[in-house]
Amino acid sequence: MKWSDEDIKLVEKFIEIRNHGYYCDGAQLTNVYNRVLEKSVPTTNCGSCLRARVTELENALNKFKRSLEVVSNPADGLKENKVDNVPSSENNELTEPKKKVGRPKKK
Repeated sequence: MKWSDEDIKLVEKFIEIRNHGYYCDGAQLTNVYNRVLEKSVPTTNCGSCLRARVTELENALNKFKRSLEVVSNPADGLKENKVDNVPSSENNELTEPKKKVGRPKKK
């Protein structure tokens, strides 16, 4: 993926247009789509295709922004995920499956 400042602004504009329920210019969207995602798809004016392309660009942009955050804060990505309301001894132990509680089955 190749992102420039102009591409990021255009994709954010496309996302805003889509969220308002409108459709953007198919040729402009396809140019950004092909350039950023390094694909070669033809221009279309199909509404669902345009929305799908905007969604795909949005997902790619979010992924790109997350990768920038990880690069800028590498120590934050290495934290362990533990549950706070469980004692530390229970956090790492395997537990037996719970028995079903409730009304007995009809016979």
